[in-house]
Amino acid sequence: MSLLRIKKVKDIIIDFRTSFLHALTITLRRDRFLLMAIICVLPVIIPIFVALFSRTLFRESGLQIFVRLSEQIYIHTLTPLLALFIGLIGIREEIDSLTVIYLLTRPVSRFAWIMGRFVSYLIVSSMLLFLGIVLTYLACVILGNIHLDIIGIRLLLRYVGVGIMGLLGYGAISFMLGCATNHPIIIGVILFFGWEKIANVIPGIVDFWTIQKYLDSTFPPLATQQYNATVVPIIGIFQKEIFFVGPIRAIITIAIVTIVGLFLSVFFMLWREFTRDRVVGK
Repeated sequence: MSLLRIKKVKDIIIDFRTSFLHALTITLRRDRFLLMAIICVLPVIIPIFVALFSRTLFRESGLQIFVRLSEQIYIHTLTPLLALFIGLIGIREEIDSLTVIYLLTRPVSRFAWIMGRFVSYLIVSSMLLFLGIVLTYLACVILGNIHLDIIGIRLLLRYVGVGIMGLLGYGAISFMLGCATNHPIIIGVILFFGWEKIANVIPGIVDFWTIQKYLDSTFPPLATQQYNATVVPIIGIFQKEIFFVGPIRAIITIAIVTIVGLFLSVFFMLWREFTRDRVVGK
């Protein structure tokens, strides 16, 4: 039994590596990778334009622009967009091109196949997000009030970490939609850019059913005052009491969403009969 168990584990590792390398190679060759790379670095233009064309007396500081771009553009917009474009579309290509039919007829671990593609998506998306946030940070240093010091780098790494958390949560949901539904892109857009935006402005506890709620709870408290140490502790405590979600709880929730999303992705891969759906024209 021990030899059989070791052999199965070895096969799963081989299946994972094969799925990961295949997904990574295919993703890097796709036009959508270049498109998302361009989109991720576009926000860098904003602080550069402000530095060149805005009057010094009326323009925002580099710290304010960096915080706004990191939270509103990279975390709230680009993380779900990366999950849809790189994660969801990547897995749907296998299903729409009938590659999944050959997969299901061979002794390939569905778990290893899903995880290989998910890790590939996470690495590529994290790389693009990290590149965009770092370039934006460097561009905002030109405007002042944010520096290449411990405080600034710590703020930078905090936003990168929150962005990766968003990629985990949104990515797991995207994979689940790709494996479970026939129109995952439409549903994903409605969930990420419709439901989440509406739920976070409706009074009550509806926003607790969104990824954005927990990402917002992990943002640096009073980020635009990072260089004012006397104000941060007081306002930071006040924020936690208002929003009722601490960073630890938010991280645990995102982790649970990721695990459940990936588990359901594997389940739907085992449950759905893709071959029959294609044959009868469903």
